[in-house]
Amino acid sequence: MSESLISELFLERSKFVLIGLTGRTGSGCTTAANILESENPEFPLGASVKHDHKNFYNGLDARRYGILREYSTKNWNRFYSIKVSDLISAYILKLTPKDAADFIIAHGKLPNERHEEILAALNNGVFSKNYIVKKLRGLLTSITSSDPNFDVGLDTSKFKTFLKLVRKFTNDFKKELKDIDNNLYISIYQAAGDSIRSTGNVVKNYNDVAFSPSNVFQLPETINRVVKLLRLTNKEKAFIVIDAIRNPYEARYFKERYSAFYLVSINAPDEDRTSYLQNIHKFTVDQLKALELKESGKNQATNADFRKGKDFTGQNVKRCIEMSDIHIFNPRNELENVNVLKAQLAWYVSLMMHPGLVTPTSMERIMQMAYTAKTNSGCISRQVGAAITDAENSIKAIGWNDVATGQIPCSLRSLNSLINSFDAVSYSVYERTNGEFREKAKTQLLRYQPNTDQLKGRNLSYCFKDLKNSIDSTANQVHTRSLHAEENAFLQLSKHGGPGIKGGKLYTTASPCELCSKKAYQLGVSEIVFIDPYPGIARENILSTGSNPPRLTQFRGAVGKGYHQLYEQTLPYKDELSYFENSSRNAS
Repeated sequence: MSESLISELFLERSKFVLIGLTGRTGSGCTTAANILESENPEFPLGASVKHDHKNFYNGLDARRYGILREYSTKNWNRFYSIKVSDLISAYILKLTPKDAADFIIAHGKLPNERHEEILAALNNGVFSKNYIVKKLRGLLTSITSSDPNFDVGLDTSKFKTFLKLVRKFTNDFKKELKDIDNNLYISIYQAAGDSIRSTGNVVKNYNDVAFSPSNVFQLPETINRVVKLLRLTNKEKAFIVIDAIRNPYEARYFKERYSAFYLVSINAPDEDRTSYLQNIHKFTVDQLKALELKESGKNQATNADFRKGKDFTGQNVKRCIEMSDIHIFNPRNELENVNVLKAQLAWYVSLMMHPGLVTPTSMERIMQMAYTAKTNSGCISRQVGAAITDAENSIKAIGWNDVATGQIPCSLRSLNSLINSFDAVSYSVYERTNGEFREKAKTQLLRYQPNTDQLKGRNLSYCFKDLKNSIDSTANQVHTRSLHAEENAFLQLSKHGGPGIKGGKLYTTASPCELCSKKAYQLGVSEIVFIDPYPGIARENILSTGSNPPRLTQFRGAVGKGYHQLYEQTLPYKDELSYFENSSRNAS
């Protein structure tokens, strides 16, 4: 009875886990998915988990890993992998060969003269094969439909056959695209994903179609139908991994629907990832730059009519990584050595199945403090948190990006009040008296007035820097009202007479700019731990010169909601063990 009771307490965790992988192309999401799909991943012993010829886990972390490795080995459940590329393939399968060729020419940036060649290749290749036989057409239509009344019981007996055939199509189509151009597969599938989010289907001219918000969730709804069918066909246990999520609204979709969902970012060092893409996938420098631009969310529409839709439908891996519950570090300097990746997967899957088996690492504990601090930020552009420790990982200061103490945060000010109240505490002399600035503010306020009903009481906050720069036609960062989170944390040390932090560490939920990097360098910080995988030029220009630069370390671990989900015990561990002890006594 006692053992049964313990099983019931952890029943939901042991029956269903849903992981969404995210990360920049070449970071190793597919490698992680393949490990999770394995029947027996053979998790490495702690001594063989090394990075740069050093033990990856040391001290108490080595002991933690030993416990979690043992648990994952004894309780491993093979994951079923849902590849987003396969589901995009399901939409492509609905195209005629001519429509597919038109799409490839348009979004592969190929000359029109190659149209006949590509059409012939498709007619003689993937589109000549009947991947989806007549009996499975109903599943194809239903899964890719926009009909909210999806019948999860439809053709469940044929469902896994359907998925295998779609995956075969993806692999064959990928090979054909690579034969045409080595990097065509990535650009075509990225464009197809954007098209589905914009129009609900793969359409050549999707950029010219009026944006419909209802289509933003078309792809995650398709994924969710597959999740439901997998749960239906695997009633005992359904462990599922989605490879890979690259749109933040799709990530949010699953976060809000499943308590058992974890967004996991896979992060490879820039030099390893670049080398992998150049040497294995033959990326050129220009292709790498274009990929970075698209995945960072900066490659938005230039036409004002489409900007809003593009912001919702395009890729933004940077934002997905910021949202992640778990961050995994994946060095790719030795392609066949995946011990570091395997060890971290063993760590976090064990905690998904049984929270609280071990306590958090010091890196996780400190970043969680910085992550919590960022919610104090009154900046309406981006919230960032920071924490500073001494060499022994004792926290000495916390900071977040916000205005100086005594000033009013941007989130608590408004255009309406700026124009009408003349409050000297909330608004500067410049804001209250400069005619050009006030005219610009009035113009911005007028743009909101037709949408007053849609705002539904939202505060009309504004960014001073953006307004000022729009007047000057510049992108000057000097006019920001807020201190950076790292800067704020540094100032707390001097403001309250804190200790020196030479040899200490700086933790930031973003990555340090050049100004904050210089301050960290001057204060003698030995290490900067960051989450944002796009650190700008601070690394090359500030942190790679001199005799004692701080080292940059990509954060690895659980943070935010994931931190609590994984490390809070379901019941005190002593009580859990005592149930097994009592069960043994009763049995004897």
